[in-house]
Amino acid sequence: MADYYGLEFVGAADGSQNPPKKLDVRMVGGKKRRVRSTKPATALAVGDRLYLGKLPQGASLHAISAVTDTSFATTTISIGTTTTPAKYVNAKTLTATDVPTPLGPKASAFVLDPNTVDEELWATFAVAGIGAGVVAGFDLEYTTAN
Repeated sequence: MADYYGLEFVGAADGSQNPPKKLDVRMVGGKKRRVRSTKPATALAVGDRLYLGKLPQGASLHAISAVTDTSFATTTISIGTTTTPAKYVNAKTLTATDVPTPLGPKASAFVLDPNTVDEELWATFAVAGIGAGVVAGFDLEYTTAN
């Protein structure tokens, strides 16, 4: 049976470098931060976006979840930046009610190095709209070095 080290630990915990390199605290042992964004009491149409907050320079995004009191049915949610709208979440549906539901990030985004610039994150809604009376919120969790 073989032992393997996660990429974040190579050179630090695996004994391959002497002296061992320091762990990147944005990836291992960093300070956890959270951003919350709640849907306003207005209807959202197909193509509308909801600002979720800023992922600061040097941060590593670890979790995106959402909660709603009403199923979004066929409405899909993509989360990303203006230039890459599905960078972190690509066309997920949110049908569970009153239960925080993990949406991402997708694996290709989870393994990205910490971002080099501030990123404004947006949820983009597609396929169907969401009624004005629907209560919904999004939670982003990331780590930073400070």
